[in-house]
Amino acid sequence: MEAAFYDGNGQMIIQQHPDPVAAEGDAIIQVKATGICGSDLLMNNDKEEADELPAGHEVTGIIVDVGAAVDREIVGKRVAIETIGQGLACSTCWYCRMGQYRQCQNKVQAEGGGFAEYIKRKAIGCYEISESMTWDEGALVE
Repeated sequence: MEAAFYDGNGQMIIQQHPDPVAAEGDAIIQVKATGICGSDLLMNNDKEEADELPAGHEVTGIIVDVGAAVDREIVGKRVAIETIGQGLACSTCWYCRMGQYRQCQNKVQAEGGGFAEYIKRKAIGCYEISESMTWDEGALVE
């Protein structure tokens, strides 16, 4: 798939990146919109090395595949994705049980963000959005 990467020279470039594969509790989402956050811009201001993974954490899309432990009924759903917290969290540590997913002690490593055609996150971090909500509005649900 194609994805956008910071090149280390002040530019975003399009490169090929491996398609994500759903593990047991994951969802694969076809990205429809990704917001450009201030942190996306600021993180690259003084950075001289290129990114190895596509960034982008304000994401919305359609679930196109799920792992074995996920109900297939969610395939085809329009979702906003909690990409940093619950989308990567273990859901079992003390922080997760308290709803503090961004503090999770056992987060899985992200394989890329929303500046790509597809993104993989835990299915529990995907929240259905209404048909009346635009993709751009959904990306800002974060």
